[in-house]
Amino acid sequence: MRKQSKWMLRIMAIATTGALLITTPSALANTLDNLKQEQKQLEQKKNSIDSTIKHTEGKIDQNVSKIDQIMAQIKELDTKIINTESQISEVLNQIKLTTTEIEKLQASIKELERKIEERDQLLKERIRAVQVSGGSVSYLDVLLGANSFIDFIDRFSAVNTLMDADRTILEEQANDKKQLEEQQASLNKKLQQQEDSKNELLSLKTSLDGQKASKGNLVDQLEVEQAKLHEEKEVLETEYDEILNLSQETQNKIVSEQKRLAEVARKAAEEKKRKEAAERQRQQAASGGGGGGGSSIAIPNVSAGAWTKPASGRYTSGYGSRTHPISGGIKTHYGIDIANSTGTPVLSAADGVISYASPLSTYGNVIMVTHSIDGQTFTSLYAHLSSIKVGVGQVVSKGQIIGAIGTTGNSTGPHLHFEIHIGNWEGMAKNSVNPLRYISL
Repeated sequence: MRKQSKWMLRIMAIATTGALLITTPSALANTLDNLKQEQKQLEQKKNSIDSTIKHTEGKIDQNVSKIDQIMAQIKELDTKIINTESQISEVLNQIKLTTTEIEKLQASIKELERKIEERDQLLKERIRAVQVSGGSVSYLDVLLGANSFIDFIDRFSAVNTLMDADRTILEEQANDKKQLEEQQASLNKKLQQQEDSKNELLSLKTSLDGQKASKGNLVDQLEVEQAKLHEEKEVLETEYDEILNLSQETQNKIVSEQKRLAEVARKAAEEKKRKEAAERQRQQAASGGGGGGGSSIAIPNVSAGAWTKPASGRYTSGYGSRTHPISGGIKTHYGIDIANSTGTPVLSAADGVISYASPLSTYGNVIMVTHSIDGQTFTSLYAHLSSIKVGVGQVVSKGQIIGAIGTTGNSTGPHLHFEIHIGNWEGMAKNSVNPLRYISL
């Protein structure tokens, strides 16, 4: 905007100077002299305002530097948040694994206790049988009571079988009791591990809440600084308006003289258009097309929390007031921009349902996903897409590819415009929030 305004001033000066250098009838000399004098006064005013503009630009540079510092802190916190969410995920997996092991141990212990109880009942039956018979059973009496050699052999075989059975029962009982003790000790250890993991999880969640709160404070500071930047730019635009808004009387005179010098005015206008077009092309090339980015088409890592970054690429524009890349005016930007090459995958930022998938006004191709997170409804919006890979009503998961970066709609280059709204989407301005409160870059 500043460059275009300055360029217009140069063109105006060239056109006016050209007009003044044209040989004109003597009857016009006084008029031209007066215009030159008024133009000189305007030039002096321009120089004075230029000094004010430079001072204002210095303030803007300070604000931009402070915003850059805050963004660096936000990105550092994002890294910590991603690591903490990953640790929480690992602890939750460990708790799940330990829970499974505890359930298996409890089932095994229950089975061992059942076997031990059954053997205890069997041994008690043996004891009662001995008591009924009048004392202890003497295997020697059994053998000596044989009526014949064949009866002796039968009794000997039966005695050996009974003795082996008793020995086996006692050995199994001893082994099972030992195994029961070992498994109970292991169970107690696993229960303690589970308790430690839960305490660690609580600590990690507390840490995560603190990190997110710190990030929220930084985003608040960022938005305050962006508001300051907006105010400074408004002052700057006012200064430019002052220099461009010539007095109506002088303008009328200049227009009158330009009508008399039609050929000069026509050539100056053609030259102005050509140079303005060249300047716009130069500015677009210098800024990478206003929305262009790197050529990487990698899919970003999916974060462990509820939200994840919707696309890989370069963060080019934040939430809040900015100079619009097309109109040049100060506009509110209700989302963030991530620049990358056309076709770069766009991911759903959280689990949800596709609620819109079609072109929409200056957004170009748009996808909206409705989410329900911890009982709160959110809507995320993805604009300027080159392709849409989902349909309305489709359930999508966090990190699932739903479209591709493009430059459809009101866009100066391939990038993703990403918005988050609390509740349903009811227009870009309603219920919009800074996406940096939820996603990590």
